[in-house]
Amino acid sequence: MPAATILLLEADASTRDTISAALTTAGYTVNSVNDADEAFRRAAEHQLVILDIVTGPKTAIDVCREIRATPSMAAIPVLCIGQTDEVEERIRFLEVGADDVIARPFDDRELEARIEALLLRFQRSKNLAPILTSNGTFASLSRRIVAVFSPKGGVGTTTIATNLGMAMASRHPDRVVVVDMDLQFGQVATHLNVDVKRSLADVARDEAALREPDLLRTYAIRHDAGLHVLAAPPTPELADLISTQHVEAILETILGTYDTVIVDAGSELDDRTMAIFEKADNVILVVNPEMAALKAVHSLLDFLNEAGSVGAKTTFVLNNMFAREILKMRDVESALGTKVSIELPYDPFLYLKAVNEGVPVVVGAPRSGPADRLLKLVDVAIGDDAVDGTGGRSRRGGLLSGLRRRA
Repeated sequence: MPAATILLLEADASTRDTISAALTTAGYTVNSVNDADEAFRRAAEHQLVILDIVTGPKTAIDVCREIRATPSMAAIPVLCIGQTDEVEERIRFLEVGADDVIARPFDDRELEARIEALLLRFQRSKNLAPILTSNGTFASLSRRIVAVFSPKGGVGTTTIATNLGMAMASRHPDRVVVVDMDLQFGQVATHLNVDVKRSLADVARDEAALREPDLLRTYAIRHDAGLHVLAAPPTPELADLISTQHVEAILETILGTYDTVIVDAGSELDDRTMAIFEKADNVILVVNPEMAALKAVHSLLDFLNEAGSVGAKTTFVLNNMFAREILKMRDVESALGTKVSIELPYDPFLYLKAVNEGVPVVVGAPRSGPADRLLKLVDVAIGDDAVDGTGGRSRRGGLLSGLRRRA
């Protein structure tokens, strides 16, 4: 599982070139420095740090100690390279907080294996958030990203995203965020009746916030119910400020401060949307029981089949927006080639009232039929079904996993 970037502190040019070449071949991006102070300044920008030979007053042990004394770098694994195979040297590195030590001489394959093991271990630990239970003990809650998308606009992605977020926040206040990635015309803030002071466009301008979970959290708006919102830009032209790289960084960083991330991915399929799919643990695809919506979803599935499977589980939701049954459930499932997980009932009043008042259905009408179905969707898309047996993030197949396309 190659990391995006590795920082290598190496004063010996020949060794630096050898290590960089080996790791680049393995799929990593390696940034090299030979100054201890520069290594410390840049460590937070990387997914892993390798410390080797250092010139000047500081040693690799000093740099490791500084990194480990900085709380914001607690989630960055540090691999130190010992100059000898002496036990005492390895112990000194471990005592100052090194996560692993590899001694010279070493094989490139051993270095790659140790890096992969460190990244896997740290990723698993990041995915587990400690939460305080009612009896005063700590339990682990899987950190996960759930995206809500439809290739046809106006089918209820924002309604579903905000209700899921509000329902989860009632269970885990201040641990859930809705990210409005319908970047041109997102309405999550309207659905929740929150005042937007800063948006994702502001986040994109702040490089530090793209790396630091606690700083990114300051851009979120807090709803009184304990749900947080990262709002879409206030005007369509500001959407262009947010690149695919910004989307990836935001979703990577935000899991460092929230347990559940609900993404309203809107209805526009572009590279940014594909990045959301790649990061998501579950993609909820919303469809209406009418031919245009079904054709749009069918085209989406064909495109994703050609592009390759996306690392997320899929949940299909049928949103009945019409008073009269136009297509029956069996027709919808036949057209999709798979089972629909949840069917939201038609209601001529509740959804409209919820949007106009900025109070989601699960809060404004908690005993209604729509609220009951939305809460069931929480259990299907986010609850135990989204957590594997070890408490980690479940990766059961791709976005198209489980689909049985009919000829």
